[in-house]
Amino acid sequence: MNIDCTITKLGDMNIDGRKTEIISPSKLNESEPYDIFKQLPLEIINTIVLKLDFNDILNLKLVNKKWRCIYLNQNEIWGKICKNLNIQAIDYNRCLNDRERHDSQCMSYSEIVSQKLFGSLCDNWLTFNHYITVVKNMKNNYFPFIKIPHRRFEQSYWTDDYIVNMNYYYKKPIEILILNGANKPIERRILPLFNLLREFIKKCFLKKYPVKVIGNKRFLVLEICSIIFVYSIKNTEFNKKFFKVIQKSVDYGLNKDDFNEEFLIDHCDTKFDLYENKLSLVHPATSTLFVTDLSTEKTYKELQFSSKGCIVDSMKCSDYRLMIGITRPKKKNFKATEHLAILHQFKGCKENNRLQIPLVGPVTQFKAIGNYIGVENRGSATPFITLKNNSFLNMFWLECDTFSFDCTRNYIYYNVNQSIFQYDILKSTMAKFEVIQKIAGDAISNLLPLTPLNDRYLLVRTTLPNSYEIFDVKEHVSIRSIHLTPGYSLVHVGKLSMIFSHSYKTMVVAFN
Repeated sequence: MNIDCTITKLGDMNIDGRKTEIISPSKLNESEPYDIFKQLPLEIINTIVLKLDFNDILNLKLVNKKWRCIYLNQNEIWGKICKNLNIQAIDYNRCLNDRERHDSQCMSYSEIVSQKLFGSLCDNWLTFNHYITVVKNMKNNYFPFIKIPHRRFEQSYWTDDYIVNMNYYYKKPIEILILNGANKPIERRILPLFNLLREFIKKCFLKKYPVKVIGNKRFLVLEICSIIFVYSIKNTEFNKKFFKVIQKSVDYGLNKDDFNEEFLIDHCDTKFDLYENKLSLVHPATSTLFVTDLSTEKTYKELQFSSKGCIVDSMKCSDYRLMIGITRPKKKNFKATEHLAILHQFKGCKENNRLQIPLVGPVTQFKAIGNYIGVENRGSATPFITLKNNSFLNMFWLECDTFSFDCTRNYIYYNVNQSIFQYDILKSTMAKFEVIQKIAGDAISNLLPLTPLNDRYLLVRTTLPNSYEIFDVKEHVSIRSIHLTPGYSLVHVGKLSMIFSHSYKTMVVAFN
């Protein structure tokens, strides 16, 4: 390109023989402000914004309507922010698989006004805003209490979206309460029963072999002696999907004699866990684990986790991991027992890629986030496993009573002698830095595991009876004390609520 830098009398510049006009500052002021980003494709703007600091992105959305509605209103940008803060859409959907139907009821006044002025936000930005609303409510000490009186039930199961109440002496034995958020009416549903489940209730099998319940926003699963009854959830309705006998042929269960006393005894001691549409169920008697896809109704994986009979103390599944805690007799001395944590990795590796960890006490629960797994147990030390490229990298131990991972994957919070300590995971790779810091002391009970509410707040049980604290791990202060009357017990901690239960009343502490 030939550029003649000689300025003409008119103040023009020659480029490839063509005259171009130099715009004076006065002309710029007369027209609209010049926006260089207007000339760029959104893909380029995304690339630029994704390299910015989180606070810079929050400031950019305040520049003008174009930045808010076009440049920043991209799922890729807010998806990365949500991923870094471990904000999952399924946790912060305010209504049960029915956000479109209930959006107008669930949005705050400021959100409605904002949408009228600027238009709707992309899905990931909307999820981030719901998360911000929850954090603000906690910080401002805004906790609506929803008290739900009820009849006496034999068994209940709780989530952020619904409560399952069961009493097998009623004509309609299983009731669902739909929770639509704070200050919204409670909806009641009667769960439709499979014929086989109705027969079990009539024969009073459930007194001897109680039903186990697990659920999420998409599925509700009832399990009795390795028989699963699966319900799909859509538009706040619970619909019968299928029932299946795990480990048996497809035809099994079609005859009345299939489910005799011998079968029930052999299959009563099962444990299971649900992750999205994946249900994992173990048979301790056969030391076999089965994985079923609830969407396709197929059991697609069978895994032998022990060569001898054992007790399954705890289990947890995720998208590509299976974690099992077992107690089994030792090889040389059958009167003695050994406790093991067994971790299986399936993504990008062979099925026999597993780690077996001997423990002093039985596993109480597994906790996992990102590439980190912790094994809470009744022994004095807790193992933490670090993964890299879907393979086991290393393992370290902390002496603690209970622990919790920070949702942003930066820290481990753990409880020792009624104090909370913070373990910096990143600094732990550099030995010259101090990685442990005491952030709260002499007021914490070790009877309740430290439970993260989000990336900022932990729920802890204090040494006072029937008392809980919401603890800010960034400011190292308690923001709220909850004192309960005797008789209440904590039954659920979620992203949107905590639930306490009494023999005749349920109390929901809502965050949204």
